[in-house]
Amino acid sequence: MSDGVAVAPAHGVSSRTLVVGLGNPILGDDGVGWRVAEEVRARLTDPDVTVTCLALGGVSLMERLVGYRRALVVDALTTGAPLGSVFSVPLSALPEPAGHTASAHDTTLAAALALGRALGAELPEEVWVVAVEAERLYEFSDTLSPRVAAAVPEAVRCVEAWLAGQGLSGPAVPPD
Repeated sequence: MSDGVAVAPAHGVSSRTLVVGLGNPILGDDGVGWRVAEEVRARLTDPDVTVTCLALGGVSLMERLVGYRRALVVDALTTGAPLGSVFSVPLSALPEPAGHTASAHDTTLAAALALGRALGAELPEEVWVVAVEAERLYEFSDTLSPRVAAAVPEAVRCVEAWLAGQGLSGPAVPPD
């Protein structure tokens, strides 16, 4: 409770680490976050890690992070880097706005996290981001462009490396 506003932990939180695939799986390259998260989920054995897919960033994403000690977001990004480049960085290192961490009808994830903390929400101290440089973010398609699809295994390895760095167990299936 802070200033009369209660912010409860996410309902049903049973693990301490959350991996979020962010984006829209029917908007071409925007679905890369979901594709990476699904691969990670299929390979993961650690019960302390929850993997989920979401379509909204900002406040909605912040609300989903409540109650977790650690969080990693996988998303498409457009920075002008070569298509299919993979980035693995803290959220604080990304320029504002970045991918689905912001929207015209919401706020950035960084601003939403600051708001949640000000309201007393139990949020991860640091949010990590694995992002894939993409270009077809608004084209109706359930397939990724070839270079973005080719980046999925590297992005999965980045997520697994981050999890290992947090002391969490590795994948159930050896990497490709």
